[in-house]
Amino acid sequence: MAEINKGSVSGTSAGGTRGTKTLRGASEEVVGEAREFRDKISDTVAGASSGMRQQAAEFTDAAKDVASQAGERVKEQLSDQAGAGADYVDNIADTMRRAAREFDAELPIAATMIRRAASKVESLSDTVRGGDLQDLISGAQRFARAQPAAFFGIAVLAGFGAVRFLKSTAANDGHHVGSTQSEGGSHAQYRAGEMRGA
Repeated sequence: MAEINKGSVSGTSAGGTRGTKTLRGASEEVVGEAREFRDKISDTVAGASSGMRQQAAEFTDAAKDVASQAGERVKEQLSDQAGAGADYVDNIADTMRRAAREFDAELPIAATMIRRAASKVESLSDTVRGGDLQDLISGAQRFARAQPAAFFGIAVLAGFGAVRFLKSTAANDGHHVGSTQSEGGSHAQYRAGEMRGA
């Protein structure tokens, strides 16, 4: 048994050296394969991150394009609405001038003041038509701070003008509505007579 132990020991010692060399070779081989695997993963991750960066850049560009298009549409709509607003303000100026003509005989000073206000309102419509919305708002704020009485007066006159315009429009529509109501009333009376007769 001693020989077997010796043989095993000597085999182990001889085989141990051989085993150590084999173990070192195997571990170096495993380390080499691990490095290759790590390099492949790094390349894959780098490629994936590059692809992700490219997709993110494309997505960002697409988002910028959409935002730009939306901004242009908003600007177009604001421009259209500014044009409509300018037309409305022109109508107010015209209404103020008509009101000034009515005051000419009785209160010429008031007529003069109304005409001046109408000129200011008309210049405001020109500003609305040709200017930037933000510039217009800040200009109106500056005017209101600098001339609060004039601003209030213009607002009141514009209100009176709008009320007169609405009343005149309602009066014109009232003639048509009245005739329709009388026809509708006679039709309703006829239908009521049918119901009684039936």
